[in-house]
Amino acid sequence: MKPIYNEFQDIIIAVEMGMFGPWGEMHSSKHSTDNTKPFYPIKTDTLRLVHNVYMFVLPQTHSVLVRRPSYIREIFNNNEPITPNEANGNIEKARTAYHNDAYLNSKDDAGTFAPNGSREDELTYIDRMTCFAFFGGEAFGTPNGVYNNANNALKESKQQHMTYLHRDYDPEVYHAWGSLVKEEFTRKLDYRFELKELSYSREVAPGGVLRFTLKLENTGFVAMHLKRSVNLILDNGKRGHEQKRYETTLSVDPRTWTPENGIIAIDRNLRIPANITEGIWQLFLAMPDASERLKHDPHYAVRFANEDVWTDEGKNMLIKELNITASASSACTDDGYFHEINTNPALSITQLNAVKTVQSLILSAMYSIDYTFHQAFIDTDNNPTTGYHVQGIGAEILVENSASYRHKGNNGSDWKWELVDRNITPSKNGHTYVWQLPIVNLKLPIMASSQVVFAGTNDDKTDYSSIISVTVA
Repeated sequence: MKPIYNEFQDIIIAVEMGMFGPWGEMHSSKHSTDNTKPFYPIKTDTLRLVHNVYMFVLPQTHSVLVRRPSYIREIFNNNEPITPNEANGNIEKARTAYHNDAYLNSKDDAGTFAPNGSREDELTYIDRMTCFAFFGGEAFGTPNGVYNNANNALKESKQQHMTYLHRDYDPEVYHAWGSLVKEEFTRKLDYRFELKELSYSREVAPGGVLRFTLKLENTGFVAMHLKRSVNLILDNGKRGHEQKRYETTLSVDPRTWTPENGIIAIDRNLRIPANITEGIWQLFLAMPDASERLKHDPHYAVRFANEDVWTDEGKNMLIKELNITASASSACTDDGYFHEINTNPALSITQLNAVKTVQSLILSAMYSIDYTFHQAFIDTDNNPTTGYHVQGIGAEILVENSASYRHKGNNGSDWKWELVDRNITPSKNGHTYVWQLPIVNLKLPIMASSQVVFAGTNDDKTDYSSIISVTVA
């Protein structure tokens, strides 16, 4: 099978192990723990042997799905599901998940779940695992039952992060959900990206900087599990020999765009080529298939859910009219390439700390280079939908050099701040900046769940740190 898996790996998302028992559902086999009784599980040693074979024959990017969650625990002799640190890699645990061909059938889904546990415990395990791993299957049984009714199907498909469903078996269960639920289910199955908000420089000079903030949300059941690039395409809107395009790949991994993350912010500064022709340009976002064979086929590109953004070429329209003009106010260079100018921001700002004491919030960070503005954005309520949207948080408070501000904008992209305190000059030790903010002046609660992002800004560049949480002393 290895030559087949390799040849068709670009259209295979995962492989169900099968191999054992009726319909390949991995029970009632001569390799079961008790082969005189139906539905008995496969022996652990045999599971591990066959699993090892799949790990060898499948491409390193692909997963094998076993029939029961308990099989995964037995194979790895570990009761913990895959962790975020293990996800999106090539380790065997990250490439092992499960499928359920008795989906929503009964309390234990016809023997799918561990006989000595509860359905709730298994669903908790599956919820944590399928954040990072494939899951799918098929439903059968009497329609509109306790578990396979429309409302519970939507609830558990979201909880189990469903990627695929065999709708033709059993069609009676599926059609009993009704047209409205079937439509909602179809929209949410797998991942579903929606563009929520876009802010950008309305005009940019050749060689200048396009400041660009995109907000999106994954409203599907699950994150993307296979790697893809996220490309921006600058296009002059012409055809034939007059057409001109510039393309760059963003330093972002769409596999981290999970439904649980809510609104996701992509903040970038993009260098416009110095030799670009002045005029009206368009900006597109494209997420082609990773396969060389399919990357130019629009049928395999990611189409965002919004109306009127998709093109037949497999791109999503972001900006219809971007004015490139020499009269725009911008710091320019003679760089002839279209690219990010802060592709590795976290390396510039390190040794991050945020500690709340009874009287103060103490912030510190080490900046590896000198900036005009040293900043800290504070998300007091740990809600990315409120405050100013920056790097995936919603900041209610901004600390900038010697002053602090409270966000007063009408929306998350509105740079409007009210001065709170202009006398918080940071202490400086080498490249480390330390701010001490009186709690009483902030007038907003600071909690252990509050989040902080540090930033450094010059005329043509903004670098951001990673996100940290406040420590309560």
